[in-house]
Amino acid sequence: MDQRQPRRRRVEIYFILYLLALVLLMPDAVPPSSETEQDRAPLRIELFPERIRLTCEVKRDSSGGVQVLGMDSTNVIRYSPELTNVRVRAIIEDVSTGQTLTIDEDSTMPRRFASVRHDAGRSAFVFSWRPLADAAESKTFRVILQASGVPINGVATDALSAVGSTQFVLTTVVNDQQPPQLVFMPGRRDTLVLRQTALPAEGPTGAGEFWMEPARDQVVTFSMQEWTNRISLGGADPQRDLAEMPSLRVSGEPISDLSRTIEQRTLVVRGRAPRSGTSTVEVTARRADGVVRTTSFRVVALSFSTPSVPEVVYPGVEYVIDPKIPADRPGIRAVVRDGSREVAATSEGQLRLRFSARDTGRTFVFERMIDGAADPNAQQIQVRPFPAPVIREIRRDPDPNKRLVVVQFSSHERGENRPQLRLVDGNAASVRKLSGYLRQADNARPAITWLEVFEVSRRDVAKPFTFRVQATDERGKESPVVSSD
Repeated sequence: MDQRQPRRRRVEIYFILYLLALVLLMPDAVPPSSETEQDRAPLRIELFPERIRLTCEVKRDSSGGVQVLGMDSTNVIRYSPELTNVRVRAIIEDVSTGQTLTIDEDSTMPRRFASVRHDAGRSAFVFSWRPLADAAESKTFRVILQASGVPINGVATDALSAVGSTQFVLTTVVNDQQPPQLVFMPGRRDTLVLRQTALPAEGPTGAGEFWMEPARDQVVTFSMQEWTNRISLGGADPQRDLAEMPSLRVSGEPISDLSRTIEQRTLVVRGRAPRSGTSTVEVTARRADGVVRTTSFRVVALSFSTPSVPEVVYPGVEYVIDPKIPADRPGIRAVVRDGSREVAATSEGQLRLRFSARDTGRTFVFERMIDGAADPNAQQIQVRPFPAPVIREIRRDPDPNKRLVVVQFSSHERGENRPQLRLVDGNAASVRKLSGYLRQADNARPAITWLEVFEVSRRDVAKPFTFRVQATDERGKESPVVSSD
């Protein structure tokens, strides 16, 4: 018995070690995802750059002189939905060295090379760049634009914050030497990857992936309005590497005035939207080596009810305009402009306008906009001074020695600019303003015309009761002289 005890202890130790090893190999428990955490995930901002590539072509001579042959200096990146508390920044990466530069609206030092700003009027960001004039070699930069904000009508909380990002390319081509190429990953519009083989100068042979990408997958515009969409091409220079001009095919609602041109290595498609509904434009391009690529985008035409907009307004009066904006369509705004300056704007609900006296004589414009594109049926609003008073009527009174004179005057309030009645000549002794007779002249809204009543008494009962009178308001404007005959 004494000899078996050490052996039994060794077995027990091995068994305990074996169990310990099994415990250590078991995976850690994964807590279930919290619905609350999922609910707090930021909303997504959709970003739509007008250009996928911005190219600057430079020619340098042996003496060091620089000539800019072509330049895409600005990219407009539209966003949806409409936002408040907007912040934007751009990270610019030199793909050959990996060096990065980060800029935002407050940046000052990098503005010599690039800048980014928020254009709230167009619901867009504007990125601008200026390549360095002393660039000795071709360069490619990747731009990662990141935005955040709170959707309109949202509350500025983490639960309702929205974020988004997109990418595009800056290319400096010096003496036709192609820099490293960036292309989009298949199915991803926000991720660019470096292509190992650059385009050779002699043509598309060995150029690698051939692709096309529209700047906007969906063009939303007004009925019968002209529109433009830019198609970026990769793996081919559209001015020299295509077998023929890309073809267009339309399905759905018909599109008129459809055309395509090549501008600075980009295919530009133009047309006029249908009266209503949706059209699909299919673009097909064939490279010189026979490779064919097809892409498409949609054109959505919106037809709105015509809003009631006053052609003439007066200072100090509040006007309410229903712009007839559908609630289920983001990116639509109604604005009133003084030239290029917005004086009022809304993306939903009513517009309330009140012009000041210094606006008198000026003309404003009311228009609706979709993603920055203006409605062709803009309406003018003229601010005019209040008209002079008018003697509407001279009527008999039950007393044969009295006459009642009704005067119409204009004002933004019933108690302002009230008129006086002056006797010019005739058989009349006195004029008295009757209290309690002040009232609105008509049922128009807003109310700007009012009626005041005066009593004129006869001077000599033996003579005919005739006279002439004239009304004058507090601004000094006079009515024509009116006779009681």
